[in-house]
Amino acid sequence: MFNKKDIVNKTAQVGFWTMASRITGILRETLTMRYLGPGALAGAFLTAYKIPNGLRKVFAEGAMSAAFVPTLAATIHDRGQSAANGLMTLAFLVFEGLVLVFCALGMVYADSIIAFIASGFTPEKIHISAQCLRIVMPFIFFISSSALFAGALQSVGRFFVPAFSPVLLNILFICTVLLCLWKDLPMHYLCWGILVGGSIQFLLHIVAYIHASFKFGAITKDDMHQLSDVFVRFLLCLPSISVMEVSLFVDTSFASYLKDSAIPLIYLANRFVGIPLGVFAVAFATVLLPHFSRIVRYAPSRLSFYILEGAKLVFWVSLPTALLMWVFSEKIFETLFLGPKFTMEHVVEAAMILRAFLLGLFFFSLNKVILSVYYALKIAWVPALISSLSAILNAFFDWLFIDYLQATGLALATTCASVIHTILFLLVLHYGYKQKIYIVPMMHFFVLYSVQVTLCFLPFWGIYHLIKHAIVVYMPAQPAWFFLSSLGFWFWVGPLSLLFLALLWVSRHWFYGRVYFLE
Repeated sequence: MFNKKDIVNKTAQVGFWTMASRITGILRETLTMRYLGPGALAGAFLTAYKIPNGLRKVFAEGAMSAAFVPTLAATIHDRGQSAANGLMTLAFLVFEGLVLVFCALGMVYADSIIAFIASGFTPEKIHISAQCLRIVMPFIFFISSSALFAGALQSVGRFFVPAFSPVLLNILFICTVLLCLWKDLPMHYLCWGILVGGSIQFLLHIVAYIHASFKFGAITKDDMHQLSDVFVRFLLCLPSISVMEVSLFVDTSFASYLKDSAIPLIYLANRFVGIPLGVFAVAFATVLLPHFSRIVRYAPSRLSFYILEGAKLVFWVSLPTALLMWVFSEKIFETLFLGPKFTMEHVVEAAMILRAFLLGLFFFSLNKVILSVYYALKIAWVPALISSLSAILNAFFDWLFIDYLQATGLALATTCASVIHTILFLLVLHYGYKQKIYIVPMMHFFVLYSVQVTLCFLPFWGIYHLIKHAIVVYMPAQPAWFFLSSLGFWFWVGPLSLLFLALLWVSRHWFYGRVYFLE
């Protein structure tokens, strides 16, 4: 079983590679916007790509992993690693066979699927998007298979390949976009490049799986019994894990009735929220799931302590991150995307959408950790019901906000639904499963930490404006533009932001007591 140091180290390891994935992802999105622009073409491509990419949250690192990893970890713990070979073989045949069926259906009924998801699209946009979908749909098979092997690797504490492979996928994506820009190739070449990248990631996981001494073994009756339990939990996990993706699909459906830039801008804003969410929250929850699965075997009441300390750590990371991204939201899009196709109007609108998502960053993150608690307890139907309700609420808030706030309202709807999602998760854990929720200590920490962040942010903000004023007054026009409106902006704001975070770290004991995972 991992101790605290192991959890932090493994989270840092996964988080590092996730950060690398997100950085290369930013470059990927920047080049994609330069290639397609934030208009109808990008909307058609992103709607098609979102389908297999969204399904990866179900059949890849989402519901399948959540249902399968605890069982696999228990099998390895009780009967040894070799006993898991038959279970892995059966899981691959069943899950990936199911995925292949979805791939075939997606390719055959591509036009109908796009028309259903983006009902506001014109027939021409539906046709273009459906062509893309037919090419990229098999991507989910490669990613889902990779995630199944990643679950086995994570169960024995090997996180490198699962964490590194998205970086490789982004690099291959970037190479494809650069080739398309260089040769002025049509959009379907980009779709084929995505498919090739997924196949390479799949091969990498097979090599790592074999290297970790796993095999494809004979299937026993016990394996069939275990997988039947996993499959039931998988079906129950679907709404819980995929609620964010379902919400984004709902947002896409509403956004298809707005102007052409709505879908690309919502997608970009969500990608930037996904940076801290993936680098920390998903990495943290990924490492905690097998740890929690072992804890429930000998001290389930200990989970209450981890809920408290997990919430504190999530808040400790998400508050300053959301604050920095909030104040620099326009600069993010201006310095990375502003160009002939991506206008200043797009910059302002994308920044507003990002801010609406950032209001929910803490709740998006905490939900990942709480889900790990539910799945470690092998409780799947409760979070499924709560997540289904959250998706319904998201659609209601979409309908409520869209007329007045347009695309920003769709992002705000997702945030509001996530807040209710978190509250219901905690209430049910407390009243339904007797897990103590330490609300008073939690709120006490939130207040004290908010005070600390505010006091540390004031000198940061003052220094920022002093440097900005000095650049305007003392630098020639061209270098000043580079350091204020282009990539050079991050050359000085990046280090300044790190100093702000370092000040939070150094001064933490002045404001609040012990945070378990920071000690």
